[in-house]
Amino acid sequence: DARVVYVSATGATAVENLAYAQRLGIWGSEDFPFANRAEFVAAIEDGGVAAMEVLARDLKSLGLYTARSLSYDGVEYDLLEHALTEEQIRIYNAYADAFQVIHNNLTAALEATNITNESGTLNRNAKSAARSAFESTKQRFFSHLITSMMTQTLIGAIEQDLADGHSAVVQIVSTGEALMERRLAEIPTEEWSDLHVDVTPREYVGGYLLHSFPTQLFEEYSDAEGNVYSRPVH
Repeated sequence: DARVVYVSATGATAVENLAYAQRLGIWGSEDFPFANRAEFVAAIEDGGVAAMEVLARDLKSLGLYTARSLSYDGVEYDLLEHALTEEQIRIYNAYADAFQVIHNNLTAALEATNITNESGTLNRNAKSAARSAFESTKQRFFSHLITSMMTQTLIGAIEQDLADGHSAVVQIVSTGEALMERRLAEIPTEEWSDLHVDVTPREYVGGYLLHSFPTQLFEEYSDAEGNVYSRPVH
């Protein structure tokens, strides 16, 4: 009988954004004709945008769905500081060392694929793309890792606020939706009624090494002015 409020900026745009909201009673209840989540997802996907619009209308009529704008007038905030434990520091340092290994191998890979050589850069675009993918992966990874380390302190603060008679509103800045969608794409919809999905920081590293680490071979060539560059070998 707990009071639950689902808050989403994209609730009515795609069926996946409502598929987690079990307490709305969209499936397995008398208000909607869906026996389980898999049946709900399949039906809405078949109906497309029109089905989502009808669903949003019905949810509103039942008082289960509303769209509001929040006012921040008079809002104040305090910083909640989390002190890293020795174990968390050890974990962070271990991952930092791992990324240093990847960084060193990235430099070697750029040379091995002829994107760079001892005299400099042969293909600026390829080098920039490889470096950008690495830095982007690193930032997402450590953001996810640090957020998870802070979670216990956040939960403690929420519990204290609730004990003091306040309400807690949690804003999730990065939902990991893209990563979740990739994991869900690997699972048949008929199995969505009992999901066990691994969405962890290590997935960022695995995805980078599989799809973005430079392995395409480049060949050197000279332009009309004798400048040496490199291009992909096809």
